[in-house]
Amino acid sequence: MAETIMPNSFYFPPAGNSIRNQAICEPKDAGLNPDVISELNTYSVDNPLKGHAQRWALWRHGYLVYVEGDFNLAVDVASLRKTWHAIAVGAALKQGRIHSLDQKISSWEKELTGYHAEATLWHVLTQSSGFDYPYGNFPSYKPGEMWTYSDLNLVHLCNAIAKIYGKRDFWDDYQDVLRLAYFDAIGIEGWSTRIIFDPNSNMFDGVRLVLSLENMGRLGLFVLARGAWNGKQLLPVGFVEQLETKQTYGMKVNYYGPNDGLVQLDRLGYFPEVPYGFLTWVNTDGDYFPGADTAWAWGAGAGGNMILWNSSLGLVLAVQGIISNPNTHSLPQILERSIQGPNQMLIG
Repeated sequence: MAETIMPNSFYFPPAGNSIRNQAICEPKDAGLNPDVISELNTYSVDNPLKGHAQRWALWRHGYLVYVEGDFNLAVDVASLRKTWHAIAVGAALKQGRIHSLDQKISSWEKELTGYHAEATLWHVLTQSSGFDYPYGNFPSYKPGEMWTYSDLNLVHLCNAIAKIYGKRDFWDDYQDVLRLAYFDAIGIEGWSTRIIFDPNSNMFDGVRLVLSLENMGRLGLFVLARGAWNGKQLLPVGFVEQLETKQTYGMKVNYYGPNDGLVQLDRLGYFPEVPYGFLTWVNTDGDYFPGADTAWAWGAGAGGNMILWNSSLGLVLAVQGIISNPNTHSLPQILERSIQGPNQMLIG
């Protein structure tokens, strides 16, 4: 079932925010069972996020298979932003603005001291920087020892990325930072940023992204194509591979941390190690979505916002207002069952 597709085999939509830029095809032409549409709609009805409209869009190898709901309505995607901030670091690496993920973030965030000053970009990307500690009964941890979902981690990362791209901090036109990093290169339009005070973390929690399904599809296709766009490599391939595979082996984990760090993923010890890459959830060990392919990776945020992709299968699914918790019957399993063969749009 799995197949390897080179980046130049994808359809890359031209710059813009219109569905007219998309290459639209029927499910059967993309090698998918047409029933996948009704199955995804049934799942969305059965797993709604209360008070949010259920919208989704599915692509295979860049070809748009189906859209449910408003394709161009942009919403704050909450923590889904984290994956795309991480990718800005990969772009900086490719552009020569940084030389290694082993660089200490204190090179830019000079107020960091003690263990915190030893945290590298790699530690921040894996959320194992330890910036939240000490607190409560927890001591300080060396970078790489403890994983904690943390908005404080993201604050330091956004500031560092802004400075890497010549800005004062993340308040200083961060939208321009993302345009320079890779947003302009992949032709993404109709998006915006916002900075708000988050009562959950009691701070301005970094830069939020306001994205539509169209925007989310471009971002998913970008990582699906191994960080390439229309034949131009914008990210190191190895960075993408690290982004979407588990990096957190051997780390302690705190699913009930401060700074908006409540994840509730332990499930009575089912996840003694967090399934996490670079600010991205992963199925590397086959434990988050049991029975599903281990190549699945996804960014997720409050509001039921998620971009799932599988580089082996050529699939990207963007959803808004839909819950997808760890399960044996969830979105990845539905998508995998729908595959009937190769994408006919790439043949002949």
